Amino acid sequence: MRDSADALRAPAALAGLRVIELASESGVYCGKLLADLGADVIKIEPPGGDATRGAPPLLEGVPRSDASLFFQYMNTSKRGVQLDLNRSADCECFRQLVTRADLVIETTPPGVLEERGIGYDALAADHPGLVFTSITGFGQTGPHRDFASTDLVANALGGAMTVTGDPDDPPVALAASQAHIAASTCAAASSLIALHHSRRTGAGQRIDCSIHETTVAVTHICGVGKWLDDGIIPIRGGTGLFASVPSGAYPCRDRLVYLMVNRPAHWQALAQWVHEVTGNAEVLDPMFEGPSSNRIPYRELIDLFVGELTQHFDAEDLYREGQRRHIAFTPVNRAPEVCADPHLAARGFFVDVDHPTAGRLRQPGAPYRHGGTPWRVARPAPRVGEHQDEVLGEGGGAARSVAPAASDESAAARALADLRVVEFTAGMAGPWIGRFMAACGADVIKVESHQHPSVVRLYVPPRDPERRTQPAQSPWYTDWDAGKRFIALDLSQPEGVALAKRVVEHADVVIENYSAGVMDKLGLGYEALRAVKPDLVYFGTSGYGDSGPDRSFVTWGPNIEALSGMSALSGFAHRPCTITQYAYPDALSALHGLVAVMAALAHRSVTGEGQSINLSQFEASVAALGAVLGETLATGAEPPKLGNRSRIYAPQGCYRCRGEDRWCAISVSEANWSRFCDALGRGAWRDDPRFVTRQARLANADALDAEIEAFTGERDAFEVMQRLQSAGIAAGVVQNVEDQYERDPQLAQRGFFETIEHLQKGRVVATGIPLGLTRTPARTGRAGAVMGEDNDAVFRDLLGLSEAEIAAATASGAIEPPRR
Repeated sequence: MRDSADALRAPAALAGLRVIELASESGVYCGKLLADLGADVIKIEPPGGDATRGAPPLLEGVPRSDASLFFQYMNTSKRGVQLDLNRSADCECFRQLVTRADLVIETTPPGVLEERGIGYDALAADHPGLVFTSITGFGQTGPHRDFASTDLVANALGGAMTVTGDPDDPPVALAASQAHIAASTCAAASSLIALHHSRRTGAGQRIDCSIHETTVAVTHICGVGKWLDDGIIPIRGGTGLFASVPSGAYPCRDRLVYLMVNRPAHWQALAQWVHEVTGNAEVLDPMFEGPSSNRIPYRELIDLFVGELTQHFDAEDLYREGQRRHIAFTPVNRAPEVCADPHLAARGFFVDVDHPTAGRLRQPGAPYRHGGTPWRVARPAPRVGEHQDEVLGEGGGAARSVAPAASDESAAARALADLRVVEFTAGMAGPWIGRFMAACGADVIKVESHQHPSVVRLYVPPRDPERRTQPAQSPWYTDWDAGKRFIALDLSQPEGVALAKRVVEHADVVIENYSAGVMDKLGLGYEALRAVKPDLVYFGTSGYGDSGPDRSFVTWGPNIEALSGMSALSGFAHRPCTITQYAYPDALSALHGLVAVMAALAHRSVTGEGQSINLSQFEASVAALGAVLGETLATGAEPPKLGNRSRIYAPQGCYRCRGEDRWCAISVSEANWSRFCDALGRGAWRDDPRFVTRQARLANADALDAEIEAFTGERDAFEVMQRLQSAGIAAGVVQNVEDQYERDPQLAQRGFFETIEHLQKGRVVATGIPLGLTRTPARTGRAGAVMGEDNDAVFRDLLGLSEAEIAAATASGAIEPPRR
């Protein structure tokens, strides 16, 4: 990593990009991502400042407009301007600012900007290259487009809550507004993809980013593909995972550790360790060996075996010794432990930001690390109207230049059709980036080997286990790898490595997510590959990053939830560890990775320079928790575990409804309290001293929740949602995958789920790609390819090898033939 002086002198990836941001809490992280990568993001606030300036936690002794740690974190590197968009003069000023911008990010309800004459169509008429990104709860179209939404409601309808937490508790959302974080990150990636297309063709477009759809996509591990495959609706499973045995939080002598075992070799190492420490010989029984599916029937017994091991150790000692044995143990960290983590300290992750009134604030740093264009905080969050004169004084400049007008054909071409990507990936965090890029038209070539198959290639059909392993039929393989081409090479052979390099010569991007250092050992690290492709963008991701004392440690998504503090900060006070069933850090890291890759490609388009990028999934997850961890970093205090409650909405919660495991999430703002009382027929609550003010409702939340649940418990969850939404109250059913696929009219009308050609099954249904590109929609290609499916096409047509050369490389084992 560069030192701070070098980083300040280095160019920024998005230097020269002008962004106008009109965003509330649901989209403000999108602007932060772009601003910290060097874009000039101009934040438009109403007179007196944005409502998020009052978002808790608040610093004491600081003017209220600058006291919010949420605001201070989410608005770094931006400039601030005040405009009253209820006034025609200020709307015209907004229009003028947009003429000199490349991108608008906005989160207003559908139709609001159109009513003021500054919607996309009006702005694009003067600026055809403009990318206009709208982030809303449900999108710009569909029967629910005008529904009210909050982060809790998005998590409920999007399927996240039904598979998070313990089955004895209500469904629960993750801390720090992760539906908004994920949607903002997806919107940043979409924006950069659309800008890539605009630079080539001169054609801008609107991005219709639905927070609902993004949440459904993020939870796809528990989604439609799995459900149609096995007929089982995933539910909350505590800390253990339905597809991994053993997995879960286990007590050590001092605190909890998290364990996840997926690969056969990792189970063998764990079983041997249990035997060494406890003398247990039963754990060595061969019936437990092989893929995780072999151990699922014995989950409770194996949990006992693991517990016998962990109770002999303090958590730190178990963690270190387990990782030495290549077993994915990680501590269940609380906020103070994350902020003091020695690996993060060694990598210089946390940064200090000096604010003129809030003082020096310590904050999480980069969610990704660009070798040539380092991430940096250019300035602290703006004070109210701080850059008013500066920005508006620039208003006399020329309008933004655009590429020559595109033909209809080129404007409609897929956004990334000019790119080729080579993947060396397994799991999800790397492959999902490639899936998105392929859906946008990139030629994505995945390099695999029969010797080291991805976990999802070890798939056994749950309805027909006698067929044993079926490497091309996993629904997760469709979700992560549909639309790509596949070649099989033995990278332990020099000839296999040489062929991989020849493929990279024809590529723009390499994506890899092997363990740190593996690509270098293979001779395929960044330095080796840029020797054959000097302008290559090389993206690598791993659990801990490519440097630091723990760089070689083994992790999976749930391990990162535990390590980053996400599992300790989330959930109810009586649960020390709350885990999702959908490996959230994998999806989160993939979305951040797509932002990082597209930013590097933007820099390359201007300078011709490639670069390496590294993403630590640990750091990306901590960055996503930044607004909550800021409280510990600023005060040393541990943030409260709120469960489903809020410091702003009162009431807010997940309320039991009629039927088995049926719930409705509800968020009530101060402005909507009276309407909420009327909608429930509880007008007397308005005069009840326990509930008359927001602070009173927060103080008496238990009593109020009991009253609300007395109402909801007698009614169908969908009935409750419709009644409240009709009154303008944010409410959403805690949907499972069956609800989403069969009963969600919004997803159905917008055609969210994709039906994809499958080479072995004919056609399959998969979770859609939530990029929201309206001119160049993402479309997924075929699924069901075996390893080496495209050997001939790639080696003959792309590399120009003769039939004799291919045959010789196949005979030597360098090229591995397909196995059907």
